[in-house]
Amino acid sequence: MRLLIVSYSYFPALTPRAFRWTAIAEWMVLQGHHVDVVCAKSAGLADFQVIAGVSVHRAGGGMRESLKTWLNRKPVVNGVAPTTLTSASSRRGALGRGLKYLYSFTLQKIMWPDFAGAWYFPALRKSRGLIEQHQPDVIISVSVPFTGHLVGLSLQKRYGIRWLADIGDPFSFMTQTPVNNHRLFNRLNYYSETKVLQGANVVSVTTEGTKAEYCQHFPSIASSKIFVIPPLFAAGSQLADAGKFFSDDTKIRLVFAGTLYSRIRNPSALLSFFKAMLDEGGGDKLELHFFGAINDCEFCFEEFKSLIGTKIFLHGLVAREDALRAMKEADILINLGNGTPYQLPSKVVEYVMLAKPVLNISPIELDSSQDMLLEFKSIFSVSEHALSSDASVYAEAKRFIENPPAIDLASIERFSERHSINRIGESYVDLLSAD
Repeated sequence: MRLLIVSYSYFPALTPRAFRWTAIAEWMVLQGHHVDVVCAKSAGLADFQVIAGVSVHRAGGGMRESLKTWLNRKPVVNGVAPTTLTSASSRRGALGRGLKYLYSFTLQKIMWPDFAGAWYFPALRKSRGLIEQHQPDVIISVSVPFTGHLVGLSLQKRYGIRWLADIGDPFSFMTQTPVNNHRLFNRLNYYSETKVLQGANVVSVTTEGTKAEYCQHFPSIASSKIFVIPPLFAAGSQLADAGKFFSDDTKIRLVFAGTLYSRIRNPSALLSFFKAMLDEGGGDKLELHFFGAINDCEFCFEEFKSLIGTKIFLHGLVAREDALRAMKEADILINLGNGTPYQLPSKVVEYVMLAKPVLNISPIELDSSQDMLLEFKSIFSVSEHALSSDASVYAEAKRFIENPPAIDLASIERFSERHSINRIGESYVDLLSAD
């Protein structure tokens, strides 16, 4: 089978969709399939590469990705990247915040469908050329961003090739973190997503909650067309051979890995809890580490500025293998549940698979993370409200960190099979091969 995958993000991009689809594309090649990927350009990389047998074609989006890479890269002095808000990284961060503010109040107000809108045309041209040259059997479009699905829609209309639309996050009804101006584009968003759902031969999402939301918002779309393929765990290929991430083994490290958002994944409750533990005394060994983009949550850290660089460490975006090493060496992993009941943080599966105790902090009652983690005894779930207002819950969470329960390896092994690359890859092949 010959596949054409249209995904704005692909290796070496540090995004959940890039991790997922890089692993799946490489697995497809190992099964004997031919895979072409159309993605955005990346600074310093050739427009065409063969990576692990996958033909990667980069088109458009280069300026945005170069700027994003520069803003997210921490300056390195004597081989060490700073983990404070008061270093040279703050000046770069201030510029980044200024540019994001400018974008939010200018381009984002008029840009459609999302930040990658301008990528539509170069991605479409490149995809058409590949179709006419190779005649693929199937097209897979990936979101986020939603622009990739518009490319898929145009290709399906023109060539009639079987098309799978793989949805990472919803588009038209994602009001908590909107990707465009909903006041201006609400009807267009709904119309275009309807067209994508109607045009695709099959649609895949990662949770049952997301499928239920789509069935509710788009009742004209047959539920039998939407399939749930759960999150994937694909370990970094060089993880086993890499050295240690942390040099001091005497610390008790709490590690959060992921992207922060003020409205759906806010760190304030975690920071207050950590500060309370330090204030009680005996917290000399405690450290809290954040890996990933802080986005619009930097204000959450202002109250704790004196702890940053000594007790709280902000590593920013790092290579995936580095993040996995840090998570593997953590004493406690921290999961911040989403503020939406149907979305699942992409790191949840990795947390479980690394066989570490997990403190899961839920902002809402119907937390998808908590549902997934129920079967594991080594995971302590607590609501944000209870953690900050109930002394007994606070004490229980503190005891969990100080004396975590044993890991149930049998449960993890069962979980591992459900989220393995073989199971996930075979699920996609089944959808692509069905009549």
